[in-house]
Amino acid sequence: MANKTYNDLLCETSELIGEATQVDEALFESGVAERSTLQPLLLELRVRYTILLSRLDAVYDQILQPQKRLIVKRLLESCLGRLIEIKHDLVELHLSDFTFDDDEALKKLQVTPYEAEPCIPQYFVRERKEEIKSRRGFIEETLRKLGHEPEKQKPLVLTEQQAVLIIQSHERARQGRLRGQFMKEIRLLKEKGRDQKGEMTPAAATSIQKVWRGFIARRETKRRKRAEQLLIGMDLPTYMESMEIKKAEETFQVKDFRRQLQVQREKEYQEALEKIEEQLRIQNGVKINEQIGDELRRWIREYYDRTGRFPEFPSEDAGGSRTMYSRQGTGVDSDLSKSSPVSSKESKRSKESKDKKNSKAEESKNKDEVDDLQMYKCRSSAFLQEITNANEEFEDIWKFKDDADNPHERYYKDMIEREKMVKIEHEIRNVVDEMMRSELELLQAAFDKDRAHKGKKSKKPQKKVRRGGKKSKKKKEKDLTPDRTTESLFEELVMNGIIKPYPIVKIDDYLGEKCYVGGEWRNEGKEATPCLGDIRQLIKEYCILPLGSEQVRSQTPLVRSVLLTGPAGSGKKFLLKAICSEVGGTLFDLTPANIVGKYPGKSGLIMLIHLVMKVSRLLQPSVIWMDEAEKPFVKKIPKTDKTDPKRLKKDLVKIIKGICPEDRVLFIGTSRTPWDAEQKLLFQCYQKVIQIPRADYGSISLMWKTKLHRAGALSPRLEVSCLSRISDSYTIGTLLSVLDEVLTTKRRLQLRVRALTAQEIAVQLSFREPVYVEHDALAEAWMFKTPLERRKQKALQRLQELQQEAEAAAK
Repeated sequence: MANKTYNDLLCETSELIGEATQVDEALFESGVAERSTLQPLLLELRVRYTILLSRLDAVYDQILQPQKRLIVKRLLESCLGRLIEIKHDLVELHLSDFTFDDDEALKKLQVTPYEAEPCIPQYFVRERKEEIKSRRGFIEETLRKLGHEPEKQKPLVLTEQQAVLIIQSHERARQGRLRGQFMKEIRLLKEKGRDQKGEMTPAAATSIQKVWRGFIARRETKRRKRAEQLLIGMDLPTYMESMEIKKAEETFQVKDFRRQLQVQREKEYQEALEKIEEQLRIQNGVKINEQIGDELRRWIREYYDRTGRFPEFPSEDAGGSRTMYSRQGTGVDSDLSKSSPVSSKESKRSKESKDKKNSKAEESKNKDEVDDLQMYKCRSSAFLQEITNANEEFEDIWKFKDDADNPHERYYKDMIEREKMVKIEHEIRNVVDEMMRSELELLQAAFDKDRAHKGKKSKKPQKKVRRGGKKSKKKKEKDLTPDRTTESLFEELVMNGIIKPYPIVKIDDYLGEKCYVGGEWRNEGKEATPCLGDIRQLIKEYCILPLGSEQVRSQTPLVRSVLLTGPAGSGKKFLLKAICSEVGGTLFDLTPANIVGKYPGKSGLIMLIHLVMKVSRLLQPSVIWMDEAEKPFVKKIPKTDKTDPKRLKKDLVKIIKGICPEDRVLFIGTSRTPWDAEQKLLFQCYQKVIQIPRADYGSISLMWKTKLHRAGALSPRLEVSCLSRISDSYTIGTLLSVLDEVLTTKRRLQLRVRALTAQEIAVQLSFREPVYVEHDALAEAWMFKTPLERRKQKALQRLQELQQEAEAAAK
């Protein structure tokens, strides 16, 4: 696609951003509102920002102009941050982690449920491609030195006699096939000679014509039906065709070429920044220095003539000489006046008002409680103003800019010069300010001496104003490895198996349909069971999107730890690998079985925790993983368990609480039986709990269609619906392993002549262990004990009680 395509798309997206911010600002202007009123507005805003995210990601991935890309990235990160803020508002509104799409919002904005799911911005990995590649290479090289090379297929070694026997058997088979074909042709010739002794009758010719024309008509009908189904999306093309189309789009068309051009344009832009700044300093540096110095001296003289004394020069943190011009005619008393002490009468009045308020509060307690349960106020946004400012800047500078003179989308020199002039002036002003402070001190000293004020000390320059409120009480951790490099620490953790490699997988490969009735049921007061597609969306919103951007992570509500629960084969480890792959993160394995025998003793454990926390911050984004997360909190450890799972019990909370908003670090635990642990300790560690539900019919059907289509085994004879029904009680992982067993290399070669049947898969499924009802019952009962679910049940119960009391009082 051409540059104009993406520029037009960006202009359209700018208009959509304006509409979204108007709705968003109206939401904040309304203040406290009923939960039922806020719900559809927030759901609509979530879909709007999701659309904006996908559009801005497409533009940022392909647009070439380097200065324009900067503002597009600002918009992209701000929309991403606002989307996550809305997600957390919806969680507090519904007291549920799952956000079901609103049908009215989807219909209004004309998007499908799949399009309403957030996409993963491509720049998360693409801009760190070389760093991620070198890091993976370092891990593989370190493991290779330790002898952990990947398994290679051993070549087949045969003796001479064995080779001769194989060649003989193949040659005899070839000769047998040729002889059989030859004998078949002779037999057909003989039969043809016998049939041609008499002439063909008209009835025989008519019969042959009838059969042939019927065959031709059926074949044409079948072909047209297939073409129609392909057109309307009811049937899928063969997998090789779709792969070729995708490959042609990504490889042979312009996307990769434009990405290479982006790198070139960015390199040219960075070189121009340095070159132009250097030129401007040479040309204008001395001139600006003299101009600012003359202005300040003239202003100080005018101030002295008007007031009879020298002004106080503000510190650099207070704004320097820029703030002096706004303080003309003010003397020492220009500082903020101190507030006068409260008089005794006023204090008495305040006490009386407090007593009245307390009495009124007791009377209206129940009413306020009902309001708290029925009303809600959205949290203040850290991104909305940035979205508005960036969009206005784009409209002022870029939206109507004529790019006819710059068809190759290179940088604009005049814009760089303006930006650099501001920077140079600011730096020179700071230097001149320091010089003027020392000059003013000398002048003040001379002035005091001339006026015989030698006893009075000259005023000291203002101390730097410390901003940010109270000092943080958090003590800085002692660095146990101050003299070691990051590479040596990284290598040590790799050698000990703490940092592990992982295969690259995509989160969208976690197949599953979304719950399409969840929004409607929630409006009716019922709660729907989430599907696998909702789990995929939740992982994106809690884990991937915040970790991918430093700005988003630091300014959105912090999620330090996540617990993934579900039966074996439900996809917990796949989701973990997808999180690491999508953000290009480093994986730390603190599973009890993995750290047994490593860093022994109390001092060794302290060093292990220190190394993991230090290296995870240095190599962020990072994911710290613990499998069998319930084991550290189990009351009684079996004697056969030699992994010492309680070793990290006391330090887990410390590790997780040590993760700050500036750290792109996430702690993830996976567990099959979380109900075996002490619940209080478990929930102290894990902030969010995501339980992977039993695979529903829609998700299983989608999985079978996708996997069978890729294997070339999808045919009209295979009843996918029936297959999905009999697979109902199995996890997706179990079904995939069964499919691998059925579709061996030999069976794949036979698919053209013998189509796959549901019976073949059902036979293999009969040997596998399903997820029993008892396991589902335990999981469901445990979910009702999670902190968020308890809050929800208490709120519903209290609201019901208050409504009953109100009804009784009305009667």
